[in-house]
Amino acid sequence: MITVLSGGTGTPKLLQGLKEVIDQEDISVIVNTAEDERLSHGYLSPDIDTVMYTFAGIINDRTWYGIKGDTFHTHRKLLDMGIDEYMNIGDRDRETHIIRGRLLEDGKTLTEAVEIQKDALGIKAGIYPMTDDRVRTVILTPEGEMNLHEYLIKHDGIPDVLDISFDGIKEAEAGPGALEAVKESDGIIIGPSNPISSIMPIISIRELREEIVKKKEKTIAVSPIVKNLPVSGPADRFMEAWGIEPSSKGVADLYRDLAGFFVVDRKDEFTGTGRRGRGTGDIGKGGSTRWEVTNTIMKTIEDKKALSRFLLEKIGVL
Repeated sequence: MITVLSGGTGTPKLLQGLKEVIDQEDISVIVNTAEDERLSHGYLSPDIDTVMYTFAGIINDRTWYGIKGDTFHTHRKLLDMGIDEYMNIGDRDRETHIIRGRLLEDGKTLTEAVEIQKDALGIKAGIYPMTDDRVRTVILTPEGEMNLHEYLIKHDGIPDVLDISFDGIKEAEAGPGALEAVKESDGIIIGPSNPISSIMPIISIRELREEIVKKKEKTIAVSPIVKNLPVSGPADRFMEAWGIEPSSKGVADLYRDLAGFFVVDRKDEFTGTGRRGRGTGDIGKGGSTRWEVTNTIMKTIEDKKALSRFLLEKIGVL
């Protein structure tokens, strides 16, 4: 079994390939929940939803959120009524939030609610929230504090980012499914999601981090940055807010205690020793990490499958 650490965009592309290369039953995904929000209609867990929809084959892979072919009747009606619903939520997607909200109100944990919903979609893979506790991403800007959705959607990602923090992360305990997935895993993939807003909340939970560190030699991370630019999203701005170089080298430094392998794209200038090719380099201050070079840009399903095979072979799972 393999375990994947995932946010909501880059890693689900990889999951599309993984589920074609190995059985869904052999895949567990630990998902960031620091972007969750309680909305008037229900409980939004955007990264969980994107992973679920990806495994179910219904993800809108133009936007990487929501359901392919969804309608937006409710959203448009709310806007007509003057309600400031700045997130473009489809009708079927909204149904997912409503049901999850009801399950939580009925006393289910988030882990239990996700299990019920992914089973209803016929998903065989394990999908586990990083925690059942409330963690909230806070973006500090000159205009004040915002959650991630307010920053990216309501404010178009325009304000300067002064800092990013995760309220509740120090008190959060690992979700039971997430912790067991890491313990039982034959290999771990840290997906090419935003290293600050998507992956950092997961690896900041003490129990999860401790278990991943134990499996460093079976853990491989994929850089979401090529030539100092993120493949998608604001990873560079978020890294700069933390004083981290927005490059593959900067990402490698973040993961240096966790990943025995670090993968960069062929077009990237960074390698462990400053040379192109493959080998072993001292990435950061945490000791030796073997770096590998391959195509990490996933434009087609064949790209996604090829990268999946590459990663699984490197950690000895395939």
